[in-house]
Amino acid sequence: MSKALQNQLAKTIKDQGDMARDMAIAELKDLKKDLLELEKALAAKQTPDQAKLMDITHGAFELFRTTSIVLETDNLLIQLQHAVEEGKDLEYLEKKGAMLLTKPEGWHWFTPKGEMLFLANPGETRLAAQKLYERLTRKVPSKPTAKQDEASST
Repeated sequence: MSKALQNQLAKTIKDQGDMARDMAIAELKDLKKDLLELEKALAAKQTPDQAKLMDITHGAFELFRTTSIVLETDNLLIQLQHAVEEGKDLEYLEKKGAMLLTKPEGWHWFTPKGEMLFLANPGETRLAAQKLYERLTRKVPSKPTAKQDEASST
């Protein structure tokens, strides 16, 4: 998935969540007004209006519906972010030559010397990418030369 498509998808999901959030806030304000009117009627020992009770019930259901949409869009954004990160990790592993093997199971990488190194279990793409990155970027201590050996022994 291209970066532009990912950004557009995230923006659309965020816009839907923001719109639902605004609707939930407006519904909450209306529900507060209706509840205050009901409280005044009950405190004055008046019979509450049946339509007002229906408004309160309907408002509560609308609040539940819009708040559920807000929560779902937030979860979708988190899942999209995780999927993007996992895709980047997978791309990095494949670019560097790591392979997901079935036997032995897991992510493995072959060094230029032909050694097979275990990176992580099959479901741990992030960990495998981190271990490979650490392996490739670590500083290998240089081998001491004859002059350094003589200098350190004196």
